[in-house]
Amino acid sequence: MKRNIFLLWICLAMAGSLFQSCYDESNKYGNGLVDSAFRNISTDTSTVTVTALLIDSLETSGKSLVMLGEYTHPVWGKISSSSYVAYNCPSYTTDIDAQVVLDSLVLSFNYGGYYVGDTLPAQRINIHKLTEKVRLNDNGYLYNTSSFAYETEPLATSTFIPRPQSGEKLLVRLPDEMGQDFLTRFHKRDIQVSSDYFEDYFKGLVIIPEVTGNQSLLSFQVADSSATLVLHYHIIDEKENEQVLTFTPNTTTQFNHIDHDRTGTIMEPFPAGQKEIPSALLDNRGVLFGGLGWYTRLEFPFINNILMQGEQVAIESALLKIYPEPGTFSGTNALPDSIYLYIADENNVVTDAVTDYLGTAVQSGTLVKDDTYDENTYYYFDITDFMQQELGAFGMYKHNLQLVFNEDTYTTSFRNLTFSDQQGRSPIVLQLIYKIYESY
Repeated sequence: MKRNIFLLWICLAMAGSLFQSCYDESNKYGNGLVDSAFRNISTDTSTVTVTALLIDSLETSGKSLVMLGEYTHPVWGKISSSSYVAYNCPSYTTDIDAQVVLDSLVLSFNYGGYYVGDTLPAQRINIHKLTEKVRLNDNGYLYNTSSFAYETEPLATSTFIPRPQSGEKLLVRLPDEMGQDFLTRFHKRDIQVSSDYFEDYFKGLVIIPEVTGNQSLLSFQVADSSATLVLHYHIIDEKENEQVLTFTPNTTTQFNHIDHDRTGTIMEPFPAGQKEIPSALLDNRGVLFGGLGWYTRLEFPFINNILMQGEQVAIESALLKIYPEPGTFSGTNALPDSIYLYIADENNVVTDAVTDYLGTAVQSGTLVKDDTYDENTYYYFDITDFMQQELGAFGMYKHNLQLVFNEDTYTTSFRNLTFSDQQGRSPIVLQLIYKIYESY
């Protein structure tokens, strides 16, 4: 029995000795082998280069949304949006022998809910008649740069106070002469307003904001009950019989044309078609802008330098923080809820996305708000997997990150984000923790 206890103590002593040789205070291990150590390094000074890029054109047709108005961004200048709407031929059923009288012709809109800018001042819009038929391009789309000819003189002008959250309608009365012409032709069964010829007779409308004075961009629905032309008339008989003829919009060809006036901004010196601008030429800024098509490329040119710090280097974590520039967002120009990072090759061709920890969903950029100090508001992404894969890559095997909105945000809103590069007011930060393995 005593011999067994003695052997047990010997075994425990040997185990304790082995434990001490593997985990000493200097982080060395492998006693009797090669002396070595791990070092954990934390840094937030890794270089991130920022470049603004412009999408050639955005598909704005078939979105069932009129974007209308004008807004001046504090950094990027004046943005205005007009909307082109063609109409379907309605079905007119009033008996040809009846006596009909025009009441009014009204353009009717339901608000879409989204807006950017100050909606307290009055907004002014002009409605013009198209002289050219709206036709989709060969690829089946129309873009924010597309346009069609229209009459110089407006059919009507409307001044109104925007009510984007009210549920109210925006009603614009069009000339009685136009309404009477419609009513007369439909009542007489004129071939010009038959389904085969209606597009030639009436090509549609374009709604254009006044070039000065408007301070908000608004959205309106495009549906069977919105962006409609409503012809009100009545039949004269024993008592007046009110009737309505509704022209519904062609939701396939309806699109929004968007202009960007860069006058007086840091973008003014660059040609409108320039698709790539380094942040150093934009006063150390990156930008995302819906409706216009701006997004940002992020590169990490010196990440491989950490490989020179030891025999083996492994990235443990990588956190990217993006700080919106104070003064570029407000209650009337809210920060976007979501932004995304995609992985692209040297030709800016997207190859993958930065996903969540499960690898099943694209990260949407967690927004941390500081309602007291705007400087402490930021988005963050966990880009550990991306940085681990990039470490050691070079030449054609290196990738960059593209900071973007989703498609709907680009084509149906004017959401925007302005942020700084590492020399700007609120610098972008890459927080790295990496492990260095050294042998002696």
